[in-house]
Amino acid sequence: MLKIGICDDDIHSINYTKKLVESQLIALDFDADISVCTTNQQEIYTEIANRNIDILFLDINFNDSKDGITFAKELRTVNKKFKLVFVTSHFEYAMLAFSCKTFDYILKPLDIDKISLVLSRLKDDLTSAHTRLIKISKDYTLRTEDIFFIEHSKSKTTIYTKDATYETCLSLNTIIKSLPDCFIRNHRSYIVNQNEIVKIDKDSKTIYFNNGLDCPLGQLLHFI
Repeated sequence: MLKIGICDDDIHSINYTKKLVESQLIALDFDADISVCTTNQQEIYTEIANRNIDILFLDINFNDSKDGITFAKELRTVNKKFKLVFVTSHFEYAMLAFSCKTFDYILKPLDIDKISLVLSRLKDDLTSAHTRLIKISKDYTLRTEDIFFIEHSKSKTTIYTKDATYETCLSLNTIIKSLPDCFIRNHRSYIVNQNEIVKIDKDSKTIYFNNGLDCPLGQLLHFI
């Protein structure tokens, strides 16, 4: 599930934006939720740096903090992947805003149509490429970049991510067709994300990932 953040110096504006976004997430069947709503830029910085926000709705005018464009440039130094949507009352900042790798620029006052349009575009952008998201059941869609490895045992397939493990009835043959090239079938029972490997021990024939996770090396030995 994708995570959305909202940052504005006006709590009333935050609450209104949150209400509109929540209603359109449901209307669009968009597998995302709002994880952070705050006036505190440092809180947003920490969450962005830790890859805990995928989409950020950010105001430009902050009375007691740095302006949104300056702040966005700082955020880009620690995370270039999140989708940035500026929400502001000022059209004149539009050209500057797009220097921050901005996905969209919405003028206040907000309404359902504006939020619906940008969320629809975000959904299309994030879900059209199967290298970004994979749907493992009717209830769960995962980011492929969060997956360490996938294991099939007996009739169960388990997906290990940085935050949790998930079970699916999908076979490894089905799953690998929807994964980017960084994933490899290294073993008849395992698929690994080569981008998340932290160590390979040829002696024990073990692949190590973060969070203390590991899996058998298998046929990957022939490729390294």
